[in-house]
Amino acid sequence: MIFAIDYFTPFKNELPEFNLRLLLNIEDLNNAIFDEVFAVLTPLQQEQYSVYKASEEAQKYREERNAELPYIDFSSLPETFDEDLLQKIRIYQNKGEVRRAIYDSLSEDHKGQMARFNSKIREEEKARSRALMSDEEKRKEQEWWDNYNADPTPRFFGNMGEPDTVTGYILKYGFNPITREPETIESFNQKYTIDPKTGDPIPKENQE
Repeated sequence: MIFAIDYFTPFKNELPEFNLRLLLNIEDLNNAIFDEVFAVLTPLQQEQYSVYKASEEAQKYREERNAELPYIDFSSLPETFDEDLLQKIRIYQNKGEVRRAIYDSLSEDHKGQMARFNSKIREEEKARSRALMSDEEKRKEQEWWDNYNADPTPRFFGNMGEPDTVTGYILKYGFNPITREPETIESFNQKYTIDPKTGDPIPKENQE
């Protein structure tokens, strides 16, 4: 199953700019799945992408992306990532249209390695941040978490500079921000559906 396809099937008319950039990144960074993703587009969307790909806007985007991102050959990834490669892939995960483009190129084991690495980095960052907090700030933070954990149906609100959806957070970090347990998109989709009105995840067991 190619998960990138899900980002295109909701659109019946023209694609948003985000999806055009996403498709460009798939073609450039994860070409093995490009033909299958391109095939789900309507003829209008295929023509739209062809025009976009040849545009100065796309050329500028590519140049800026290539200058910002370290080179990685996603068609030939090693089974085990060293810290240098983990750091490089983490940079790719910082932008949604890049993160989604490379997701299908990672094996389940790769995703687990990235999740553990991202978790380690997050814990280190949290420790540094907490070291700078006053006792009152620490008390308020703990009070917030106590209330959050006591809520039987907690919502995910996102943080500044972080993904603002549960699925976006899972894609980036490999963790469910609600349960704070390791999670993949595959396992998440098996357990939850998304409320179309609120965007909140709903456990499938609650719908039975």
